[in-house]
Amino acid sequence: FTHSLDDDGRQSKDSSMKNDSHLIFLLSGIALILLQACSLDPVRNIDPDRPVTLSPGMGMIVGSVTAPRIGHYWEISHFQYRRLGESYSGTLQSASPSSNALWIKNHPVQPGGTVPDLGLEQQLGRLFAVELPAGVYEIFQLDMNMGRWNYSNSGLLIHMQPVRFEVRLGEILYIGNLHVRYCLYKPDRRVYRGYVNAGIPSIRDEAQRDLPLLLRKFPVLAGSNIVPAVIDDTAWEELEKTGLPTLETECDYL
Repeated sequence: FTHSLDDDGRQSKDSSMKNDSHLIFLLSGIALILLQACSLDPVRNIDPDRPVTLSPGMGMIVGSVTAPRIGHYWEISHFQYRRLGESYSGTLQSASPSSNALWIKNHPVQPGGTVPDLGLEQQLGRLFAVELPAGVYEIFQLDMNMGRWNYSNSGLLIHMQPVRFEVRLGEILYIGNLHVRYCLYKPDRRVYRGYVNAGIPSIRDEAQRDLPLLLRKFPVLAGSNIVPAVIDDTAWEELEKTGLPTLETECDYL
């Protein structure tokens, strides 16, 4: 009888240890997935700790993306670009006043960070330095992620006349400050975290401000020859006057 109790106790203990092991393994896997997801950099910036050596056939673009601070939890504007005639594409994005999915706050060069870079806190700004295959590209779309409180939309997708830029072999080009002006719903239509109707993009020459900030975020660029090549945004100049298909007839701009 005593032997039987020992066997039962041992079996119960073994079973409990197996369950604990499975739980630890499962939780570790979930944590790893979340950490990897949050550490990914959708912009694909260069490694700030690795000396800049452009690969064969490659060039680099640098600049900033800014947008108004309007008090949302997760307002991020994404400029989408693609290489002409090929499937290569990417995104350049502004910041959020909040942290990422694991509440990890950003430091100046944290991959996947979401809050503004140093020096651009009041403009929800993020600096970028991206290595790309040489060729001609176009910015063709503005995606404004406003969370899930913007009525039925989780984001606003603005298709616009493309503007082009060139990535030149072996060169580092400053392509400008990509900025968004938000179009706000009229006061009677605004709800908590849901009053941005659309946005008007522009590209400005902010090299005097951006270049020192870029060197602080990406110190490996120190000593590099950064060539001014601000994108011509003439194709976007009429957007504020003529409106976009998604805009209402009346708009308060921020």
